[in-house]
Amino acid sequence: MTATEGGTASPVELAARSVRSLWNTLLTVYYANSLSWRALKSGALLFFGFFLWAGSNVVRSYFPDLWFLRFTASYGFVLVVYGPFHHLVVIPVYQRLRRQGRHLSLGSHLHLPNASLAVFLALVVLLGTFPIAPMTIDFRSSLGDGGPDITPDLTCVKGTAGNGTTTVHCHLTESAGVDRVVVESGDRRLTVDEEPPYEFTVLADDMQAVTGTKRFRVDLLAEDGTLVRRFTRSLPMIDEG
Repeated sequence: MTATEGGTASPVELAARSVRSLWNTLLTVYYANSLSWRALKSGALLFFGFFLWAGSNVVRSYFPDLWFLRFTASYGFVLVVYGPFHHLVVIPVYQRLRRQGRHLSLGSHLHLPNASLAVFLALVVLLGTFPIAPMTIDFRSSLGDGGPDITPDLTCVKGTAGNGTTTVHCHLTESAGVDRVVVESGDRRLTVDEEPPYEFTVLADDMQAVTGTKRFRVDLLAEDGTLVRRFTRSLPMIDEG
């Protein structure tokens, strides 16, 4: 059925018209090339990308088994740079080339904006599959609710053992109020240090990879078992000793 006898459009036709109208509106906004529109779109995509990246990392810090958050974090991380670049550089260049009669097309449908979007999606998939250290943040590192008012810091350096194995040596800047130190990587406990001044060495080979990066966490516990402070360290971000 396409229309009633009275000429009233059917629900299917109304839905199709609404979709076409929405699509045309989106295309108009997408290709809008005035300075104000470029600034508005770039700013909106930058903030959207930042909050998507940060939000994905927050949720993944507490639910590391949600693998798909790697890709939402990757999408937001890339969008922070790509969004402004696409609307401040790619779209203006494409429209200028069209006005000059140079389409810069790689095929009947693969013109410059589409090629740029393809590169963007490829980067999202690549970084979601193989995350880099700056893309991943563990927001549990500053967790310390309920513990005493103690602010020790953790200093770590990388080294190499005699057999060529990478090691990480860490120590606390102060030990007051800390009863023991528990070091874990993923679901694996690496070591427990119960004697001040709380220095320990762990092997990189014993660490588990989280979102593609080897990392470990250090829990400082008080005498009653409450958490004083938690640190999370990524292996690539630790300086050589």
